Amino acid sequence: MRFTSNQSFRLAGVTVSLLMPFALPAYAADPCLVPDNGDGTAALPPVGCQYTAPNDVMYITEGLPIGSTLELVPTYSDFTCPGFGPCTVVPPQGICEAPGGTLGGDTHCYTALLQLDVTGTGGLAGFNRILFVQVHVEVHTAPRTPGDPIQSFDTGMFRLEGELFGDPDFCTFRVRAGSDLGLPSPGHMTLTEQSGNFQVDSFFDVTYQIEFVGCPGSVLEGFGGTTTNAIRWETGDPPPQDCGPNFDGTACIAVDCPDPNEQCVPRCVNVTPATGDVSILDCDCRSRLECRVALPDELPLVCIVPDNGNGTAAMPPAGCEYTAPDDVMYITEGLPADSTLELVPTYSDFICPGFGPCTVVPPQGVCEAPGGTLGGDAHCYTALLRLDVTGTGGLAGLNRILFVQVHAEVHTAPRSPGDPVQSFDAEMFRLEGELFGDPDFCTFRVRAGSDLGLPSPGHMTLTEQGGNFQVDSFFDVAYQIEFVGCPGSVLEGFGGTTTNAIRWELGGYGLPLPACVGDCPLGMTCREDVVQNSDGTYDLCCDCVPIACSGDANCDGQIDFGDINAFVAALVDGIYCDGSGANADVNENGSVGFEDINPFVALLTQNPLPIPCP
Repeated sequence: MRFTSNQSFRLAGVTVSLLMPFALPAYAADPCLVPDNGDGTAALPPVGCQYTAPNDVMYITEGLPIGSTLELVPTYSDFTCPGFGPCTVVPPQGICEAPGGTLGGDTHCYTALLQLDVTGTGGLAGFNRILFVQVHVEVHTAPRTPGDPIQSFDTGMFRLEGELFGDPDFCTFRVRAGSDLGLPSPGHMTLTEQSGNFQVDSFFDVTYQIEFVGCPGSVLEGFGGTTTNAIRWETGDPPPQDCGPNFDGTACIAVDCPDPNEQCVPRCVNVTPATGDVSILDCDCRSRLECRVALPDELPLVCIVPDNGNGTAAMPPAGCEYTAPDDVMYITEGLPADSTLELVPTYSDFICPGFGPCTVVPPQGVCEAPGGTLGGDAHCYTALLRLDVTGTGGLAGLNRILFVQVHAEVHTAPRSPGDPVQSFDAEMFRLEGELFGDPDFCTFRVRAGSDLGLPSPGHMTLTEQGGNFQVDSFFDVAYQIEFVGCPGSVLEGFGGTTTNAIRWELGGYGLPLPACVGDCPLGMTCREDVVQNSDGTYDLCCDCVPIACSGDANCDGQIDFGDINAFVAALVDGIYCDGSGANADVNENGSVGFEDINPFVALLTQNPLPIPCP
């Protein structure tokens, strides 16, 4: 990690300015080794080591502009005794640990340095800072057996607190964690003896809280809030984990799946419909386009915009974003065989006026004016198209986030201002954007819209809600992406133009609840299984099952009368056969008639279900 601009931080009340570039040593991939303390074990915390979060980042989400976050990459290190805050025990001078604590072993009190590499997203894209927060920590550990070559025991972050002072962007910045503060952060540690030293393998599942207030003159001015979330910090080489829910059921653990094109994604969840609370019950390694549970934060957000004073809403809907929850964009042409680039789009940050040509000239600061091909209005604006890029096949391992500023012109049909529900057609007339100076893409152009021969029809509904309007909208975007790879990039020597289509949408589900999304292999379908629980919650699971299971309501291999009605309907449509003579066409005359049904139903009670015809 390298500092390339003037930055400052405070340690023990002293402000330190970083004026010259320098490099910090990299520990993340190194083992954590500490000496025997003379008693057949290791003194803790592990001085000289550091905890990182290789599979996740911390977040600030509350109190920021809509569609924006701050992502914080943590490094937790520089353990010093004693701590500067209160502790439930008082260790000897220069020693961090003493008997006691909630786990029946020892209590460890110390000061540490929490480095946070901060990156803004959405409206805060381009904000990059490195923060150094001195924190007071108290950790409790369970008993261990000194002298054993392997000592494995539970741990818990009892308290962690720290604060910044004098920062130019954060007039308030406080970070807290630990069970004593209502933020449980359990963990585990293994000490393995190695030639007089101990290798430390440890993690904490940290529930953290970050409170901030932006400073005058900063891009954060006027913003502030408190975010609570969870993350795993680890040091050494903790044992590999299976794909499954994390400790509080909020996410699936990021693991290396056997197939590098797969991710650990939710398979089953428990849902409280009254509150929208969701807990993940089971995860599985699957392609992110394969049948899985989509959590509420993956579903389109409710888009609310104010009345513009004329009984309708100004378009485009500022502060909202279009996503594609059920699909991705693709680059397929001009790549290595069996490789693709998958691009997850977010279309947002609408600003008037646009920077390109427009068929109308709206007033300054206004996006829309009468005109356009649909007889209503034409809307001209600039937007930000974020593309989260993932390579597949020979490009597996390529992961990028691209931000493409695009000029857009949208045409809408007439609407009736003052109506409580205004529903009208829309059309992406033109969308164009290009990257410059990218290290991987020497050329990257994206185009869409009927004016460019890429028809992209859509629809919009405005529903009045207490002086505001809820916007529900979609565009079926026919897009074209042209690219040329740069020298030195994995894309060097490749280039081409891909044309495809995708649905971008925004809107609201009221209280968003999980749903099954994604595709399945040929001959299978993504089935949603729901089990109602006595406590008012329900369990939802999503799995690919043979299409034939649509005739077996429970997909349990048993046919009952409830199944037969649906299955017979499928037979009449000639969907199923198994090629062995036990098929829907008993007479093998090329058509299915009622004379075929009775003998076939009799066969179903004695034979396995037929499979789909190839």
